[in-house]
Amino acid sequence: MKNDLKIINTISLFMIALLCVSCSGDDWRDPMGISFAGDGSELKPDGTPFVPQAGHLDVSLTSLNDIPFEDGGDELKIVTILKNTGTEALTINDITITGNIESVEGISSGDEILGSDSIVVWIEFDGENGSSGQVDFTWNSLENPDSTESFSNTLDIGDKSAWDLVYDDILGKNCSCHLTSSGAGELLLNTQEVAYEQLVDFEAFEVPELLRVNPWYPDVSYLVKKVVGIDIEGNRMPRDGPPFLSNKRIEQIKTWILIGAPE
Repeated sequence: MKNDLKIINTISLFMIALLCVSCSGDDWRDPMGISFAGDGSELKPDGTPFVPQAGHLDVSLTSLNDIPFEDGGDELKIVTILKNTGTEALTINDITITGNIESVEGISSGDEILGSDSIVVWIEFDGENGSSGQVDFTWNSLENPDSTESFSNTLDIGDKSAWDLVYDDILGKNCSCHLTSSGAGELLLNTQEVAYEQLVDFEAFEVPELLRVNPWYPDVSYLVKKVVGIDIEGNRMPRDGPPFLSNKRIEQIKTWILIGAPE
């Protein structure tokens, strides 16, 4: 037993000595990836010096223009991401809304966004308050005092909603295979009501892990992928293309989804 204890003690002393030698001059890294040079300065995972960057605010969606809005229609809502692209924290000093903006949810004046962190923000606006509006996020960090990033919108107020335009001018005129009673690809678009039910929050037949229309998120909506022709099964739509939908028409679909795909 005594011999076993001597062996254990010897091994322990050896490991301590080895650790002291490794920390004495060259770089040292702990198992979690945190690293320091021998002089105590921080290092990135690749061993190069870590240089802190002042907090800087980036808004993922800065504007949305010419949104079809039916006169007297319901409020619209969009989602945008506030991201701190620096490594140091920043503070939201003030949030100013003008024009048709009703509210901002998800962040308040005085809130802090840590380095490399993101916050989801919902912005609601209403055509009854005018055809345009803006939200200004005033923020500061160590090297950026009282800077401002914004989101703005303009509405095309008339007798058609965004969904009316998508159905009447795009789907109804370009998707004939889905207008019959059978509905190609398990998708029936023969009436506006049926089309909405089978598109919005509805599992895509060809790629079940995606929704045909995922409200507020056009980039992961299978309808958008299908008309653009990327990451799809089967043919790009419309099936009889080219020509396919114009960029303008595709953007109109994306805009409808960005505002939550309202009916």
